[in-house]
Amino acid sequence: MENNNQVLNIKELSQLLHISVSTVRKLIYEGDIPHFKIGNRYYFEKVSIEEWILAKQNFIKGGEEYAYRRNYKKI
Repeated sequence: MENNNQVLNIKELSQLLHISVSTVRKLIYEGDIPHFKIGNRYYFEKVSIEEWILAKQNFIKGGEEYAYRRNYKKI
């Protein structure tokens, strides 16, 4: 059974998403990624990150950003 309450730190999240730690920090400071803070450390619930990714994918596929990236005009 998979642990649905898994909590990741910044380094683990950067490895999971294949992005740099500095990019994760940028997403935190922009308020773009779900996180919580204990003391001076940031943490991420894996379930929340998975939902965040799905929401981003749905936005990109259904919105103008997707049309722009695919070089199509949105109708």
